[in-house]
Amino acid sequence: MAGRYRWPQRCEPDVGGDVPKVRMRDVVIMLPGITGSVLRKDERDVWAFSGQAAWGALRSLGASVQALALDGDDPDADDLGDGVTATRVIPDLILVPGLKKVNGYSAMRAWVEDRFEVTVGAFDDPPDRPANVYEFPYDWRRHNAASARALAKLVDVRLPRWQEHSGAADAKVILLAHSMGGLVARQYVDVLGGWERCRALVTFGTPHRGSVNALDFLANGYKKAFVDLTELLRSCSSAYELLPIYPMLEAGGAWQRVCETAGVPGVDRARAVAARAFHQRIEDAVAENRTSLSYRDNFAVLPIVGTRQEDTLQSARLVGARLTTSSDLPPAVPAEWRGGDGTVPMVGATPIEFDRGFYDTFVPERHSCIHLPRVLDPHCRTRLQVIQAPGVAHIRGELSGEAEQAPAISLDLDDLYLPDEPVTIGARMVNVDAEPGGVRAVVTRVGSSGPPARIDLGEAGGRWSADAVLAPGLYQVEVRAVQADVMPDPVHDVFEVAG
Repeated sequence: MAGRYRWPQRCEPDVGGDVPKVRMRDVVIMLPGITGSVLRKDERDVWAFSGQAAWGALRSLGASVQALALDGDDPDADDLGDGVTATRVIPDLILVPGLKKVNGYSAMRAWVEDRFEVTVGAFDDPPDRPANVYEFPYDWRRHNAASARALAKLVDVRLPRWQEHSGAADAKVILLAHSMGGLVARQYVDVLGGWERCRALVTFGTPHRGSVNALDFLANGYKKAFVDLTELLRSCSSAYELLPIYPMLEAGGAWQRVCETAGVPGVDRARAVAARAFHQRIEDAVAENRTSLSYRDNFAVLPIVGTRQEDTLQSARLVGARLTTSSDLPPAVPAEWRGGDGTVPMVGATPIEFDRGFYDTFVPERHSCIHLPRVLDPHCRTRLQVIQAPGVAHIRGELSGEAEQAPAISLDLDDLYLPDEPVTIGARMVNVDAEPGGVRAVVTRVGSSGPPARIDLGEAGGRWSADAVLAPGLYQVEVRAVQADVMPDPVHDVFEVAG
């Protein structure tokens, strides 16, 4: 990888509020993951629950949500003509139990505002209004190629306006992308040639090589009590583009890719093949772009990869018409790549060109929280500050990926608990030799002004766990060792108690 554009060797953690803000010369664009944008139809928000119990919202929306199902999706069409538009990024906690959970996108934007001198804009601002921080909502049902074209239009308008207004003629774009938003960004950067206008792409838990969860949703559907999103999910082109692109499905005694396997329930094989071709176009474009010295020296990709969450699905097995999933590694994946963020495996979150994990940054955190300030500060702040230095054309120095042997906490927590059902919080210490002095969960109810619940976990057979009966609502949880000064960083997640 000689000549590769490199980040600074070490990234110092946040040292407090006394650090002066750095002027952001570039334009920062933040991309959410699947279901992370508000979808509006007939002058009504159809998909827009935020910071509230999705369970009740889905039930009340009912047929309106089902009307979001796609009836065909031409990847070359900018507008399907169905009246659905993406109007804004969902700012707060998103929790659709068993499907999607994200602990807020507003926190990422607030972090940029707190750490850098910026001007915040909106993607639908008048074209002559200058700004250099934007959130990019997109129709997450559609082909990521269509969303990438919309991103290109945003950059084409906003970047020149900022360059003119700020006087930074050499300003470029920095993309901060969570989950599937990273696939939209890679299509724009590599296939559409957007890298020439970009300084860097940071991905947080992006399924560059896919996620087994997507196969589980397509094959087994999504039906929870009175909520059934199966047909909506199966209609989404984006769901197919989240499928794993490596051999992780055992069928007929052989390990295969999803697109190579016939008879997978709920999966249209032709659409799976087309989705695999989407990834292949990105891979081919990356290989071509990497022959360019300008690409290698002036554009960087930093994947933030979640690790140590033992419940991450890794493989699947097809027996007859029944598909089951497992956290067992498929033979194609080396044992060193075990783990993930609970949604995307380590191997899935690693771009195809990063074959040895050298340029990845490994974080023992859950998918729902991998993009929050506690990850941004130690892993991105200094990197973004350095590349704002005017007149610096090349940033040199080796990037040292965090060792997988580092101490970590693996969290075991369901998305949804029924009324009066005990909430079971489980955790394991990974690569920890010292006595943790106990393990504690701090559970905060979203929207409540009351104090958080502090729950001490008991230990048995190397596993720490505790049960608690909580009132209906959305909750955020932090699990940490009591002896925090010598222990791993805390791990975080969200869950719901149904009402």
